[in-house]
Amino acid sequence: MEKVKLALNYALMLEMMKAKGFNNATIVALLNKGDEEILESNGEGIPTWKTLVDYYHLNKEKCHQALRGEYEISFLTKGALKSLLSIKFGMEEGKDFVDTGEFLDQVKITSENLEALREVMAKNWTIILQEENIDQDTQMIKIELTHKPVFNR
Repeated sequence: MEKVKLALNYALMLEMMKAKGFNNATIVALLNKGDEEILESNGEGIPTWKTLVDYYHLNKEKCHQALRGEYEISFLTKGALKSLLSIKFGMEEGKDFVDTGEFLDQVKITSENLEALREVMAKNWTIILQEENIDQDTQMIKIELTHKPVFNR
């Protein structure tokens, strides 16, 4: 089955709920009920969960597919990429990766998480393997824009 394209805000909201320990069935039940108060307790800066509830009711199969991990984020800014690394993988800037301004460098990630990142990451970013097997299961990667902007002077 082809992956569903998912807007960043929906992907991050679903990943926040998973990170808080909610399983897929519980997430579906909360979205069906539309209990914004419980959903907002997962908040972390998300202004309104009503948008996810509304999206869910209009796109149930897409949401179920996304909950199974069969999604790809349609577009990511660098800030959003850092949020994804933090929310989905518990990574911290300065500890697990370095923001050079142009790209993310020295990204230390497990092989399993690297595969999961490749599955969901928007095509506007490219993962470059820098060092395989830093330790038993950790990879060192760089994440850069697929098409770098050219500024005319």
